[in-house]
Amino acid sequence: MVQDPNNIFQNPAIAGNPFPFFAGLRQNAPAFKPPEGPLWFISRYDDVARILRDNESFSSQVAAREEGERRPPTILFDDPPVHTRMRGLLTKAFTPRMIELQREPVAVYCAELVDRMCAKETADYIDELAYPLPVMVIASMLGVGDGDMATFKRWSDAIIGNVANALFDPNSTAIDDVNAEFDAYFKVQLARLRAHPEDNLLSALVHAEDPVEGKLSEEDLLVICRVLLVAGNETTTGLIVGAARVFEKFPEALAAVKADPSIVPAFIEEALRYFPTFPATFRITTRDVEVAGVTIPKGERLLCLLTSANHDETQFPQPEEFIIGRDPNRHLAFGMGIHYCLGAPLARMEGAIAVATLARRIKSLKFEGDPGSIMQPGGPAELRVRFELERVAATAP
Repeated sequence: MVQDPNNIFQNPAIAGNPFPFFAGLRQNAPAFKPPEGPLWFISRYDDVARILRDNESFSSQVAAREEGERRPPTILFDDPPVHTRMRGLLTKAFTPRMIELQREPVAVYCAELVDRMCAKETADYIDELAYPLPVMVIASMLGVGDGDMATFKRWSDAIIGNVANALFDPNSTAIDDVNAEFDAYFKVQLARLRAHPEDNLLSALVHAEDPVEGKLSEEDLLVICRVLLVAGNETTTGLIVGAARVFEKFPEALAAVKADPSIVPAFIEEALRYFPTFPATFRITTRDVEVAGVTIPKGERLLCLLTSANHDETQFPQPEEFIIGRDPNRHLAFGMGIHYCLGAPLARMEGAIAVATLARRIKSLKFEGDPGSIMQPGGPAELRVRFELERVAATAP
């Protein structure tokens, strides 16, 4: 097991409220490599944005590999031309028409989930809302809406939780069993769709034919399934969890949304800034390069602190205040450059529906117990909440 690069965020003095630590980094050590760690921490907005835009100097292909080893594409941790090809395939999942088709079923299902959750004295916000809503959308797009959502969540949690280990240890076998289960399940689905096409995204991809490269390989299709079911789901889960954190930390923001639902889109943008869906991302230098006045050698891995960048006072005045309608609000929650999150429009739509639905139903939200670190990749496994309720149900019209 390699050293976890997120160990510093498991320090109780930092995990619950990392913002003072990040402010110190931005002021005193904006490009910082802990003596005991394998990563450079990049904390200022301008530096992080520059790194995300410059994929030639800062590669996304950060995974450790044995010499001559070939790995399947991942999209998230690939450079062009592999990234360009795979991203082009995934754009079919996130067209404006495809996203708009999800709006009505998302609203209906969200209202059902919120009513069910609010009927309990205390509830696990993750299991009751933040996970099942986005996974239902992605599963439906993949034609596996009748699948075992608990199994999907177990796979997703394992894959996200193992990202650091997988990237830094080429011999890691920590989730080989999970990957084997995932592939076996979706190979059955692919075979079924080859024989009996259906009206869903995965079936369309199975039967799509490129004039140059022909039909997609099974490896390509499995990568697409993994990215959609894991990364696509976790993005929206993180946003819905971030909204709950805002409601708890800033009750006046909940009151504002209740008073004027038209501000929900602006609320979503500020929630994304304050609590990014993914707190950080990785890059590796392809040459000696200067960042924040420090020369970082070729081959060094960087942890771009999106949460810190989104709280940089030079970009966001009063960064620790939650300001609905903040303008400008050029947050980096969905990244920047060629790896900008393809699922951002879908996450925004689902998040807005969840926020509006929840705001109609509750007067206040309080956490029961430890809400977990905001720097935990994929968010907490459990988030116990207690609501003060309105009298009306959330059920969608």
